[in-house]
Amino acid sequence: MTDESDDRTADQDTAELEEQLAMLAMLISQARELVRSGHTIDLSGLSTKIGDFCAKITADPPADAESVARMIDALVGDLNLLGEELAEQQAQLSRVGSPPKGNGG
Repeated sequence: MTDESDDRTADQDTAELEEQLAMLAMLISQARELVRSGHTIDLSGLSTKIGDFCAKITADPPADAESVARMIDALVGDLNLLGEELAEQQAQLSRVGSPPKGNGG
């Protein structure tokens, strides 16, 4: 009975991590869309959320590490794309010299 209870807890923990990763992916997607539409963005909140996630997963690794690792790999890819888009936005701003639209917050 204890093994079954442990399995359920591990499944719940993995599901919770997957939900957090999905939320982070959504935030990154929204940030990318804002950058593509010419807005500046403040990444401090996203950075904090990613840092908190990393601290949690380091302290308590998931039972289904393979599933979570795939999602983390996808998240890293999205972050890399966001970084490239921000670099392009900065390059465009340097060329034109005009400030981008604000993000309203």
